[in-house]
Amino acid sequence: MLGSIVVVLVASGLPGWALAAVLDGSSDRVRKALLAPSLGLLLLYGISGTLLLLDVWSLTLMWLAVVALNAVAYRTVTSRHEVVAQRSHWQRLEAAMHGEVAEDAVETTLSKEAEIQLKFQQERNVPLLVVGFAVALLALLSPALQAFPFGVDWIGFAMLTQQVVLEGELVLSGTNTGFWTYPPAFPSLAAWSAATLNMDAGVAVYRLGHWTLFAVLLGMMGALDRHGAGGQAMLAMGLGLGLFAKTFDSGYPSVASQLGMVVGVLTLFRPADQRQRYHTVGVGLALWCVALIHPTGAIYLALLLLSHVLHGVSLEDETQRAWARKVAYLASAFITIGFAVALVVIAPRLFEEAVFSEYGWQGGRPMLVYNAPLLAVACFAAFALRHTLEGRIATTWFALLWLLSLVHVVEGLQHVPVLSLLSYTLYSMALHAFHVPLAVLVALWWSPTTELTSSLDEGGMKWGAMPKVVAWSLTGVMVFGAVVAAAVAVQLAEHDELLAVSPGDLALREALTGIEGSVYTENMHWGYVWNRPSTMATTSIPTLGLVHLSESEQNAATRAVYSDNTSYFLEKGMLHALSSPLGTVQWTLAKSPYWDSILSVDGATLWELRPNGDGKTPLLTGLDEADCKDCTARLDPWRDHKFRDPLNLGNDRPFLPEGTPTDLSLQPPTGYAEVCLMYEVIGQPSAIYVNATSGLERPFHALQSTAGYHQTCFELNATTALDTLSVSWKSEEPSRWVNPLGLSGRDTVLLDQTGIKFQWLEWRE
Repeated sequence: MLGSIVVVLVASGLPGWALAAVLDGSSDRVRKALLAPSLGLLLLYGISGTLLLLDVWSLTLMWLAVVALNAVAYRTVTSRHEVVAQRSHWQRLEAAMHGEVAEDAVETTLSKEAEIQLKFQQERNVPLLVVGFAVALLALLSPALQAFPFGVDWIGFAMLTQQVVLEGELVLSGTNTGFWTYPPAFPSLAAWSAATLNMDAGVAVYRLGHWTLFAVLLGMMGALDRHGAGGQAMLAMGLGLGLFAKTFDSGYPSVASQLGMVVGVLTLFRPADQRQRYHTVGVGLALWCVALIHPTGAIYLALLLLSHVLHGVSLEDETQRAWARKVAYLASAFITIGFAVALVVIAPRLFEEAVFSEYGWQGGRPMLVYNAPLLAVACFAAFALRHTLEGRIATTWFALLWLLSLVHVVEGLQHVPVLSLLSYTLYSMALHAFHVPLAVLVALWWSPTTELTSSLDEGGMKWGAMPKVVAWSLTGVMVFGAVVAAAVAVQLAEHDELLAVSPGDLALREALTGIEGSVYTENMHWGYVWNRPSTMATTSIPTLGLVHLSESEQNAATRAVYSDNTSYFLEKGMLHALSSPLGTVQWTLAKSPYWDSILSVDGATLWELRPNGDGKTPLLTGLDEADCKDCTARLDPWRDHKFRDPLNLGNDRPFLPEGTPTDLSLQPPTGYAEVCLMYEVIGQPSAIYVNATSGLERPFHALQSTAGYHQTCFELNATTALDTLSVSWKSEEPSRWVNPLGLSGRDTVLLDQTGIKFQWLEWRE
């Protein structure tokens, strides 16, 4: 993890520092240190995405671009004209911050801005800023504790990343011909990190995703520090779950697109006399970079621009109105180009797709689930700041985003490509659309030192800061929540059973060196092999973004597997197959004499084609609650992704909590020499034992106790029957843990217990 951070910081730190200096000449070292990671990372995303978009991406060219960017940044922060009049506006503001005072009107305005910013810096709540920084560091805790993330999206991003590493473009992998249409910045930057450090693509995606969240949090602290609300910014962000939940679920590009909001808050929430042309250029640059990361962030930033224009043109201040017109031109140009691309290039490919909303209307219950505490406080903040320009801009920004969520109300509407495209783009917007606007409102109200622009004709500020008792209460709640979140993250690091691939899958892939040609893989998350050897071509690919598929063997190969069509596999040179214990194709391959297991790791299996039909065919029998009297029925989290059930396992699995002894009742068939138990360990129990009074060559065995799917085999005694397996534990009580699947709906238990789920038995001759 440390190596990934160092590489990204070395590449982006100086450019981010330079951009922070240009966009905010009044910033001191503390503020620049907060802004630099996010602004520099945004530039890296923009460069990498642009190179991939132009189809010229390579590791060498990427590093050359990084070196050039740093050279420009170095010149920007070190070059100063001796003649003050020849300095840029931000350089003169920087000079004013250091006490240089001039006599003309422009310099007087700069001196006034410098005076306000010096006051903010002198009154900066350093302890609160330190607390905010410490809370932001929790974004890096999970990748420091575990190798791969939870959720499923990261597997698709890892596939894209690996293709960029190998091919330099988003062409489909394996036996598939075509390409992915997906925003290029995130997979290309992850590929740069993976190739630079010779790192697994999945690990690179994981670390970059969490570093990006950390950078967003620091950036929001830096942007709002300009209003004297830096520490409050992180506390306000902590009142919502949206971006944190999206990161936990591995939706990294959506989170990364929030980097543009840092630029928006830094440049658009300031008085008109403090805005310059380069601020408009900065917003335009942010729009370009964010659009390359994910269109959601570009849409959100464009709506902030629109909100700014709506309130800017309504003011009588001619300077403010002139600035608003410039911003309106920028927003119009961006929206025109964006809609042209959407209508001409992308929307026609969605003509047969319906408006989509997997979780329902995003502005309703999902918004409340992930933002309820933040939304409640923001309502009071919006009322308190209703007479300030900044408060009105933030409130209108949120309202426009909420109106945008109405596209999900017409779920199922077909043949309207633009609406379909918008719904797919914003499909989980409750997690990432409302978090930043609401946090901005709350932070501006929370800070007692904020100076905002009055929208009233008469002078004077007409708002009050958050009451101290409320501020201290929310701070306590936030710190307590951060401690709980850290404890949960540490606890979840022991639960590899939550991964969309099993530990056996990951271990088996490390042993695939030497396998050549086409290999059949299941078309599910566990079947997408991002870390395959270069000599091996798999059949399945994730559906990510828009897939242009010219040719694929997946459907034909799947039909051949289930019909024992060996001629197809011989013709295609497809002599191997991979299966995961999370999937279902393994049950078909196991009972077929045309496939034989040649390598197995805890149920993850590499199969070899046997054209003569001489493969071994074990007998598989399922286990249910009737076979385990002390077990309870628990839902299989992947039940919705399993479309065949030859063992009649159903949607439930028998679950035995740690510390509860039981007997497994068996009905052994005759003529078999070995039985293998497939089970899934939940968490990391102390130790699990099985024993039998008869039927086994060795009566006492220890099962594996690390989290995830495992397979343990026992040799049978030919003279006695194995009717019962007794399960016992080293510990007498289970450990409790917070199961995130209970929130997502994949499971029904939120406060869970460690234990074991029994899956099936495999009887071998």
